[in-house]
Amino acid sequence: MDAPTPQAWLELADGRMLWLEKSACTLGRAVGCTHVLDIPGISRSHAMLQPGPSGGFLLADLRSTNGTYLNGLRLEQVAPLRDGDKIELGDVILTYRCQQAPGQHADTGATSVQIHSGKVWLLMLDIIGFTSHTQSVGAEAASADFKKWLELVRPVLLRSGCTINAYLGDAVFAYWRQDKQPAANVATALRELLALQPASPRPFRILLHHGSVRISGGLQGESLSGAEVIFLFRIEKSTKPLGSICVLSEPAATSLNLTGTARNLGRHPVTDYEGSHGFYGLE
Repeated sequence: MDAPTPQAWLELADGRMLWLEKSACTLGRAVGCTHVLDIPGISRSHAMLQPGPSGGFLLADLRSTNGTYLNGLRLEQVAPLRDGDKIELGDVILTYRCQQAPGQHADTGATSVQIHSGKVWLLMLDIIGFTSHTQSVGAEAASADFKKWLELVRPVLLRSGCTINAYLGDAVFAYWRQDKQPAANVATALRELLALQPASPRPFRILLHHGSVRISGGLQGESLSGAEVIFLFRIEKSTKPLGSICVLSEPAATSLNLTGTARNLGRHPVTDYEGSHGFYGLE
């Protein structure tokens, strides 16, 4: 059975998401556009996005009055889009986002520079059994469930000051910088995410780790690196047998003062990391 076509969408600063379908779509003020943006500075038919030959989308300007800009440069010809690209139509900035292959990290571009080094909370939200669900209901229905799930969890992350770094297949990778967001925001987001489980089209796991990372910024946004980032991806698989829908590493639970109230899941090995590591569960 075919795998779901990777989802792609545009994000506006106010939190709205404009889903991109398999056919070409137009942006502009005209009521006939696929996505109507009735905003001064935008032409009636301003820009078009269409599927590319090897997946992803291509962006084209439709001879708009004020032009279409991609990452700050005026678009002169059709250009392929990458996750995190910034599209400017008049005074409106949209961010192109798409599902990436698991293990693939956001490309910040050749001009990326380090913008922060310090403690962060690293978060992964992972839909449970998405592959088998796709085989059961079909690619189209599974893609619809992914859309509903993302529209459900994304507002919680944005309200808490969380930065979504990448959409990796059926998972979301995000973080909170400790120097910008208080621990209370993270704890509140965890509780809200747990409360969403009954309304979610598919159950999902919540994994949280706390540690030091390096953050680099470029044209396509921010990229995280360091051993703590890899640790989060390793525990996604290592903690599945623990049977908890919300798993916190010991550093994460300690940073949120939850070691006394969360369920102690014991100490367990993690692939590529020496010794055993403590984990806690929230239900």
